[in-house]
Amino acid sequence: MIPENYYKVNILKKPKLKLANWLLKRRQKAFKRKKAVFNFDTAQTVGVLFSLDHGQSYQTIKEFLDFLSDKKLQTFTLAYCPEKEIPNNYIGVSRINIFTSQELNWLYIPNDPIIEKFTTKPFDILFDLTPPDQFPTKYVNNLSRARFKIGMESESGKEHDMMFQIDERQDIKYFIEQVKHYISQINKEE
Repeated sequence: MIPENYYKVNILKKPKLKLANWLLKRRQKAFKRKKAVFNFDTAQTVGVLFSLDHGQSYQTIKEFLDFLSDKKLQTFTLAYCPEKEIPNNYIGVSRINIFTSQELNWLYIPNDPIIEKFTTKPFDILFDLTPPDQFPTKYVNNLSRARFKIGMESESGKEHDMMFQIDERQDIKYFIEQVKHYISQINKEE
């Protein structure tokens, strides 16, 4: 059964996203970021942006965070939860900063001090593990001062410095395996 406000919400979503994307482009023009290429040996700080909308993928992301920790990389995490409240199993997880749909304004733009802190940090690498069509995380990624942005291929192809083409049959685990393989090969010292 279709909810009563289904069509109203979807009719309004497209123009709101169009306006939000326009505002995002304007904000992006206001700053310049220094670009550079890093691998796991040359990077010192990394940001990891991910979404909590797929419960089974969190274990994979946690393993990736452990991998980064083993590489002695200073890691900062930010997760988007599309719910209004953080699910109980994520409350108190110390190394993850989470923002929810409650922290979005009417244009789906995140409005939380943690977002500003994350986007202004000049990470050596930003790993964007989110789907390219998720506007709140796209907003964070696009305004990040990270020097080397890595993520999934998007329609515009402008969000990341290095993109991986992932189709719907492949999951986050496959994406992270590709990232680990190729990033370890970049600028490798012989």
